[in-house]
Amino acid sequence: MKRLLRRLLSGAGPDPATPLRQMVFVSVDCEMTGLNPARDDLLAVGAVALRGMRMDLSATFRGLLRPARPVRPEGVPVHRILPGEAARGDEAASELARFDAWLAGLAALPSGVKGTGPSVVLLGWCLGLDEAFLAAGRRRAGLPARAHPRCDVLDLFRHLRASGRAAPTGAPSPPLVGAPFAPAPSCTPAAPCTPDVQAALADIPLKDADLYAVARALDVNVHDAHDALGDACLCAQVFQRLVPLLERRLGRRAAWGDLARAEDAAACGARHGGGAFGL
Repeated sequence: MKRLLRRLLSGAGPDPATPLRQMVFVSVDCEMTGLNPARDDLLAVGAVALRGMRMDLSATFRGLLRPARPVRPEGVPVHRILPGEAARGDEAASELARFDAWLAGLAALPSGVKGTGPSVVLLGWCLGLDEAFLAAGRRRAGLPARAHPRCDVLDLFRHLRASGRAAPTGAPSPPLVGAPFAPAPSCTPAAPCTPDVQAALADIPLKDADLYAVARALDVNVHDAHDALGDACLCAQVFQRLVPLLERRLGRRAAWGDLARAEDAAACGARHGGGAFGL
């Protein structure tokens, strides 16, 4: 709870009462030569923006980075980037600077709220790993550190999976004080929120809960797996479908504080009860 309060009151992110549909999210995914930011390199960065919970395919980022060390053959089946392709990538410093400039450009756009621009919130599946590699890449390149409000979609899934098992379908959670009330969204094929969908999520064992398994349970077509931009778009679509499930439990439209609280509860549960990272 103290961690959540520090996060909501720090002033570094959106106001807790900001409706999700008035925010700008950026779904980001990285491909790497391994899983250790201290010794492995970034190979690719992909990102796509969501405005008002709608994916904006005119606002995408794709970067191929030339690693400092050769690509290991055993990693190619995972990231699907051949050594020769990686060697033709751009310098990491220039690509990371371009990515930061792209993010800054999104934050500079008008938000529709008088006198303010949007806080860009990063989304990702097991986002901490991507953030660690981006931070390590910036340090090596001599670029300044960057911090953004963030939401790990894996934690949102964990929260909804746990709450779906713990309470009857449709039972609302206590609303966040100060959040604007609005009717819960209706179910649509693009954003399913039926009991069957909740049951499908609850049936996924945590050890098997990777992005692709959750996407299939939510009826999202999986293609371009392990392509940075493809996975960023896939994660964005999963987020689009998880938010209506959160709102169904709240009984109203969700605000930033609701999302932060859900993620914090899931992260706390994972620390005490275990759970897969879902890579």
